[in-house]
Amino acid sequence: MVNQDQQLDELFAKYREACPEVDANPNFMPQVWARIDARRQSEQWFFRWANSFAGAAALLALVLGVLIYQHPNPLPQRAYIEKLTDEISEDHFLDAAYVARAQTPSKGGSR
Repeated sequence: MVNQDQQLDELFAKYREACPEVDANPNFMPQVWARIDARRQSEQWFFRWANSFAGAAALLALVLGVLIYQHPNPLPQRAYIEKLTDEISEDHFLDAAYVARAQTPSKGGSR
């Protein structure tokens, strides 16, 4: 037991050497608050920028919503595929010779 007490005392002595005691002086709290304020100031620019960006995004969404509500696009009168088929000429759409060959049965079919 004495040996364990001696080892514990040595451990505490090493700890005191590694971590010296901080003297409490009258400037302790002002120094702590100065460090806290310095850290807050370094992070504050990011929060200002983020808040400004969020506000601008919300304002833009509101303005675009009002513009879309005031000028709605009319629904298309024709379907999309009908407009595409109008633009494609018949020569490019289907080759008549190819269709004719596909419709004739092949001679000598294997069964």
